[in-house]
Amino acid sequence: MYRYAIAFLGGTLCLPLCFSRLPDPLWAWALAAALLFSLFRRHLYLAAALAGLAGFWWQAAAQLQSQLPPALEGEDITLVGVVDDIPARGQRVLRFPFRVEGRVDGPLPVAFPQRLRLSWYDPQQRPRVGERWRVRVRLKPPWSFRNPGGFDYEAWLFRQRIGATGYVRDQAGERLAEPAWYRPAAWRRGLHRAFEDRVLSRPGGEVILALALGARHGLTDAQWDLFRVTGTSHLMAISGLHVGLVAGLCFGLLRLSWGLSPALVQLLAAPRAGALAAMAGALGYAALAGFSIPTQRALIMIWLACTAVWLQRQVHPLNTLGLALILVLLHDPLAVLGSGFWLSFGAVLLLVLFYLRLRRTPPAASAAGRGWRLIQAQLLLSLGLMPLTVLSFHTAAWLSPLANLVAIPWVSLVVVPLTLLGVALFAPAPGPAEGLWALAGLAYTALEWLLGRLAAVPLAELHLARPLWTVVPALAGVLGLLVWSGRPWRRGLWALLILPLLLYPAARPPPGTAWVDVLDVGQGLAVVIRTRQHTLVYDTGPRFASGLDTGAAVLVPFLRAEGRTAVDTLIVSHGDNDHSGGAGSLIEAYAPARVLYSDPPAPAPDARPCRDGQAWTRDGVRFRILHPADDGAGRNDASCVLLIETAGGARLLLPGDIEAAAEYALLRRHGTDLRADVLVSPHHGSRTSSTPAFIRAVAPDLVIHPAGRANRYGFPHPDIRARYRTRGAEQRVSGCTGALHLQLDSPDARAAVSSYRERARRLWHRPDPDCDRQ
Repeated sequence: MYRYAIAFLGGTLCLPLCFSRLPDPLWAWALAAALLFSLFRRHLYLAAALAGLAGFWWQAAAQLQSQLPPALEGEDITLVGVVDDIPARGQRVLRFPFRVEGRVDGPLPVAFPQRLRLSWYDPQQRPRVGERWRVRVRLKPPWSFRNPGGFDYEAWLFRQRIGATGYVRDQAGERLAEPAWYRPAAWRRGLHRAFEDRVLSRPGGEVILALALGARHGLTDAQWDLFRVTGTSHLMAISGLHVGLVAGLCFGLLRLSWGLSPALVQLLAAPRAGALAAMAGALGYAALAGFSIPTQRALIMIWLACTAVWLQRQVHPLNTLGLALILVLLHDPLAVLGSGFWLSFGAVLLLVLFYLRLRRTPPAASAAGRGWRLIQAQLLLSLGLMPLTVLSFHTAAWLSPLANLVAIPWVSLVVVPLTLLGVALFAPAPGPAEGLWALAGLAYTALEWLLGRLAAVPLAELHLARPLWTVVPALAGVLGLLVWSGRPWRRGLWALLILPLLLYPAARPPPGTAWVDVLDVGQGLAVVIRTRQHTLVYDTGPRFASGLDTGAAVLVPFLRAEGRTAVDTLIVSHGDNDHSGGAGSLIEAYAPARVLYSDPPAPAPDARPCRDGQAWTRDGVRFRILHPADDGAGRNDASCVLLIETAGGARLLLPGDIEAAAEYALLRRHGTDLRADVLVSPHHGSRTSSTPAFIRAVAPDLVIHPAGRANRYGFPHPDIRARYRTRGAEQRVSGCTGALHLQLDSPDARAAVSSYRERARRLWHRPDPDCDRQ
């Protein structure tokens, strides 16, 4: 069975790995014919692969056809639907998936998205999971920042089958109905309300909510950082381990109690009764979690194992895992796009292979021997999952074996049982249930203190930027170490396959040249300039009202993905949020050696004002500040203007948000010295900037407009685009292209520019007609 699972998985991965667009529908007929032929000729492995390909194709096509009509983008429409999961609470906002049932103010188009993600700011009522609501919303199609190392929000929306995002226009809305009492949504709704009222304000309450209901939105960024550094994130929600624990407890308790009654044993054997209890317990706990991918996998494997107990059959663990994989992908082929799928099945595969190896060796005769095998299992999981965590998160938590040796038994045997016992007692005895949840919170708080001590160890988290070609051999090496049973020196050869993952050097520009990345931060600016040994960051993008800032969400992940461990200079051109909002996160993560700014407040205590005349050279690349000249200009016109010139003579001008007055001041002081091959347009392409005289003096070959897609200001303004077009300049808009990568070398070759949205396009990245017309 596991061989068919491998073939099925390979077919499922074919489209997302190899295609940036869905093939022509005519090819679907060819695929159907090939599948029927392979079944007729009994080529079952080929049939399994083609079935996986067909399943993903069908689901992806259905999701891509579920699109928001362009005519409805930005329009107010009134919808009726159901809150599809527990809302995530922000500072002033609730976010939740919304399953659409109909439209009040008109008919819905046939291809209208059936699932939305809505934000509701300052709601007068609090929507809860399973409730039916009437709301007036304003929607837009899926779109997100596209940067190397950054989170692919569009892929996440696609995987969640969300066809549009938007916000509720009214603070009131109208609740139409609550979920029926017998539905799991009603149980989750009642428990969620109880946790909000009784538990969340206590120590560890947000973790108890995550363990009981799988709702991790209450966890803070600091907690997530702690879990990531110590490799314990998998314990902070309902995972397969916890579902297995519940099933095991139900099996053991009922089997023991059932066996005490001879009459019951005659009616049904105790192991079979225990198997039924395990299946019911696993199903109930998975329902509390909303049937996430790890719980689906655990639930299926538990039901298969219990079925084998009921039928008194032995099942090979690899076949059980393979059948679970096939069933999960039949239910949701898009699951392969999530890191949770790979980490969940990967961890179980490693443990199964470790168990099969142990069966070929004598059993441990002492407690020390059994403890050593437990340590071996933790080391194996950490090493085996490291390639996947590096590929997904660009980090390796080398302390995770030690942290998990304590955290897994503590969470599984203390925190989770107390939490679940409180859930079971909540309806008949709310007071004792609340006391159990308080004890669980205190138990978690003690664990958090210990994890904090481990996370304080120097270099506790290693940031590794590695391409896919280093990850695949590392995975093969880990599996070879587990499966290969030859001589030790031959097994050691498998370990060599892991070395590229650990030793791969980050790419660097040649001396005298610069690599420039204009990152996609929406309506804002963030630029990274890399020379051979140094890194300069010019502006850091905005910080949003939701709490997201592009310093943490875009800049820091980009620098880590590119292998940069230090920032030598940070320039915050001026104090507007769209240029300075992410400065705090960047300074906290990288502590730049020098910080320059223009108008107060200073982004760091040791920051210095930028002034005309400041200049320095790094690795053969010259940097010059051309503005301000301390002339008391206003906020935008006080922007730091930076000119970069490579050894080969290529020049890049970064003017911040200067407007016409500052442009004329620059022309008076520097004149023709403003010439540049590449220009980041002043003030995002505003009509108040890019005067004809300034454009003539700079004479750029390439102009980059740092503006968000469909931004409310209409940047870049059509008149400004026409001015640059008249001068023959190529133009790009960062919000449409994603991050733009430039290789500044010589002016003769012009800047080699590439768009990350095009370079890393996948089939779920839908084209935007407005961007295509620009």
